[in-house]
Amino acid sequence: MRMNINRFGGNSLLFYMDLFLIKTKLKNEFPLTQIEIQPYPQKAAVLVILYPKNNKTHVLMTKRSLHLRSHAGEISFPGGVYEEDEDYDLLATALRETNEEVGVKIETSKVIAELPTVNTRFGFEITPFVCVTSETLEFDPEEDEVDEILEIPFTSLLATQQQDVGFSPEKDIVMYWFKHHRIWGASAKILLKIQQLSVY
Repeated sequence: MRMNINRFGGNSLLFYMDLFLIKTKLKNEFPLTQIEIQPYPQKAAVLVILYPKNNKTHVLMTKRSLHLRSHAGEISFPGGVYEEDEDYDLLATALRETNEEVGVKIETSKVIAELPTVNTRFGFEITPFVCVTSETLEFDPEEDEVDEILEIPFTSLLATQQQDVGFSPEKDIVMYWFKHHRIWGASAKILLKIQQLSVY
């Protein structure tokens, strides 16, 4: 697509170039797959949404409700557990849960990458999918599941990476920060997978 430089300011042009680079690298490194879903370990899927806001690439995360039985109050990507009677595949899980949790309906064509699975200490195998969109997002969060919508500048978030204080240094486990929110565990592992592409 030819871009009219006169139409965009300098910051806008850099943003579109930045978003194109992210999309290209993710598509090449982590293409979508069609793998038969096995019953064990228990499967889940999340959606990493990268989108424009104020001429910067943002990523959508949520603060989980304090009333949830698991991972209450933690910062996570929208997603959830694979439901065999509802979901054709794990991508369908990620899209369905995103719509249910934050009220954002993402078209399958916008999903451009499938990151390596992440295993949790609670026995889940999480498949992260990545969506890159140029559209402005509007949210309608499910109050029983989501306490807060977090729209986070992506480059700034990755720059906060540090050793997770909850683990010994030799385990090389990282965490990130957004304001007072600590992002750790599976969510931090997913962010690290993207960061290791050296996009930034």
